[in-house]
Amino acid sequence: MKNSGWNVELDKVHKHSFRNRKLMKSISNLIVIAYDQPLYRLQNSGWNGEYIYIEHGLSPMKYYTYKYNFFHKSTILFYPGEVFKRKMEVINPNFENGLLGGYPKIDELLTMEIDKSKMCEKYGLDSLKPIILFSPSWGGKRNINAGIHNAKHLKNIDNLIIVPHSADYRLAKKYGAVVPKDSNINQFLHLADIVISDASSVLAEASILKKQVIQMILPSYPGCFPEIDRRKNDSWISDEIIAEEMKTNREQRPFKIPYLNEDWDFGNSSVPQEIDSAIEKSKKTIGQINEKQNYWAEQSCYKPDGKTSHRIMKMIEHFINTGERKQVA
Repeated sequence: MKNSGWNVELDKVHKHSFRNRKLMKSISNLIVIAYDQPLYRLQNSGWNGEYIYIEHGLSPMKYYTYKYNFFHKSTILFYPGEVFKRKMEVINPNFENGLLGGYPKIDELLTMEIDKSKMCEKYGLDSLKPIILFSPSWGGKRNINAGIHNAKHLKNIDNLIIVPHSADYRLAKKYGAVVPKDSNINQFLHLADIVISDASSVLAEASILKKQVIQMILPSYPGCFPEIDRRKNDSWISDEIIAEEMKTNREQRPFKIPYLNEDWDFGNSSVPQEIDSAIEKSKKTIGQINEKQNYWAEQSCYKPDGKTSHRIMKMIEHFINTGERKQVA
């Protein structure tokens, strides 16, 4: 944005209002957010402007996506992909502020280059063998069967590198995991031949790069049904709809997307006890992806072409100048 002449700043919003006094003097009436907590902190500090929301992941499996009221009060809400748009249409058919935006992180993912030999040397990997990346979702802090803790099922896997979710970095040392610089996993997605995950955005990101992926079938996933939401009194969705979702047999449909009759199934899944077989299967088709994997890569991320940030910027610019929400193709 700065390269295009925009006067923009990336600011940290503190938990305690008195620490936001300087920010409150300069902040604009229209902001862009990717999480709700900074918004609440600003509002508690006296800010009362409008906000544009950009989703910070590509997994539609989280029950909280579009559940809370703040989503529906967005001046503009950018959907990462078509499946997110469908999800909103079911939750709130009257919502008119949504536009397809894509996922800005993908721009760097598509344009970056790595030195594979140098990375393999640094992390003790054999560049001549398939490289396996385990990169799970968050959840390890409060559940010993979630997130990085599932690395326990992979201790006999050869040529493995583990990169946890940023929320589980403090557990990295326990499992010999790598904490990437700037919390950026993109270089490791390029490095890997096969990516193992659970309900994480990483599955779609790896699929965009045509990497083989394996979905780990687990009894539950953090932030997904049937987990009980700890947040109270902030739901746009009725208790009846939540109760109906809870009836889903997740042994039969472990990857069901909340509020939609669709399954985020990439076509190669495995229980932890059979992960070796799934890896061997994936090794036979490295560099190729199946129809399901290609479908969910396309549905999860709108136009992964390296121009996402530019498109979003154009749509914001048009809104600022005209007050109109206009889809840019």
